[in-house]
Amino acid sequence: MANYVMYRNTTLGHALQKTLDDFVHEQQIPSALAEKFMATFDKSFNKVISAKPKNKVTFRADKLRAYRYCDNVWTFLVEQVDFKEVFDNRKIGRVKIVACDGSNKALTTM
Repeated sequence: MANYVMYRNTTLGHALQKTLDDFVHEQQIPSALAEKFMATFDKSFNKVISAKPKNKVTFRADKLRAYRYCDNVWTFLVEQVDFKEVFDNRKIGRVKIVACDGSNKALTTM
């Protein structure tokens, strides 16, 4: 089964990748093990994200700058976005939203 690797661009993903790169550079682990570890990270992150969303956030954008749909992935570029959570409201100037079909059906066809 294929997994999305976009979570590697999170702070946690960058930190993990840097740590594994350091281990490979210092020859503490082989590069194949680092690749397997990142694949496990991708699989685990996808599983947790799909099973544990607890917070409800709504948003409204004043302007949709661009949108794309390619390979079951939607990308939206929006401006002047209001995010509303239960106890917090934030206004952000520009936001890029990437939405992927997380169902097992979509992941197995990739």
